[in-house]
Amino acid sequence: MPALTRRVAHPTAGRDAASPRHVAALAIAFALGLAAAAPVVLAADAPAIGLDAAVQASWTRLPVRQWADRAATIAGMPVIVDRRVDPGTAVTLDCRGEPLGDVLARVAALADARVEPLESTIRIVPASRVGFARGGEAAREAAVAKLPPAMRKALRARVAWSWPEASRPRDLVADAASSGGMVVTGLDAIPHDHFPAASLPPLSLAERLDLVLAHFDLRVEWTAAGGAIVPLVAPDRELPATNTASRRPGVPEPPRRNGKKTVTVRDVYTLRVEAPLDQALDAIAARLGLAGVQIDRESLAARGIAPGEIVRVDVREVSRDALLDAIVKPLGLGWKIDGDRLRVAAAPADATGAEKP
Repeated sequence: MPALTRRVAHPTAGRDAASPRHVAALAIAFALGLAAAAPVVLAADAPAIGLDAAVQASWTRLPVRQWADRAATIAGMPVIVDRRVDPGTAVTLDCRGEPLGDVLARVAALADARVEPLESTIRIVPASRVGFARGGEAAREAAVAKLPPAMRKALRARVAWSWPEASRPRDLVADAASSGGMVVTGLDAIPHDHFPAASLPPLSLAERLDLVLAHFDLRVEWTAAGGAIVPLVAPDRELPATNTASRRPGVPEPPRRNGKKTVTVRDVYTLRVEAPLDQALDAIAARLGLAGVQIDRESLAARGIAPGEIVRVDVREVSRDALLDAIVKPLGLGWKIDGDRLRVAAAPADATGAEKP
């Protein structure tokens, strides 16, 4: 999935480049992503960790579908924008640690839409359609649980899925069902349309089919004889929250999961910047929660490097160490974090590969 990207304001080069005015103008975008690290175990009734992820990022006039790809990186699951939501909705936000659930609700509101978390995806849907997909998901899971073992196994098999620009939803459903060894009737009920290109992580066959069909208020009803496309039924009551203490306005809580789920989390960062070295380091240190930066100016001077040297960095979804390396290593500098301060100097590389003063 695409990483968060934000173009940073370009401070004016020159002797006054380190002035407070220019430091204040420096803005850098980060994202909290999901990758391998120490596991966090969630109880069965805990909210999905994706909705609680702290968001530290900035976006300027990003189309809502592209924004959803960035949000999916943070959530660790696909964020689907319903075809009836205005794709021209532009997202301009500056987030400083807000939970992803709150950010999703704010973005959905821009398009007069709402957030609907499902088992493996998060949907942004028109306000009038909230509850349809969750009701369909509950009906699907109940039906699949009663199927013969071989059929149940085929529908629960998880496979990554992607399609090119302008793909027809009818073809997507037919091809996915066929490759999974399933027969689905009623394909004519799917209206003619063309979808933008997409790339999804592993989802079950049953989820993938309903993911496409929900755009048209349809789903697959499963029996031992196969699948039939039927309309989604409007919810006749408010869907219960699974954890009312953490429920946020505009964001229904995700469904309960059986047992416990282990999710691995680490911080990843994306940065695009062209700015004086000292300003970039000040901004990075602040965003890493450090008290400040100490630059060994004498060692830099010995190399003929000025603290106002312009650095140009463009990295995506990298670790903290890789982020700092990308800033200082091209200048032949090293870094280390000493307590609550970032120290930078000209020094040889140590055994870990990170140059340290």
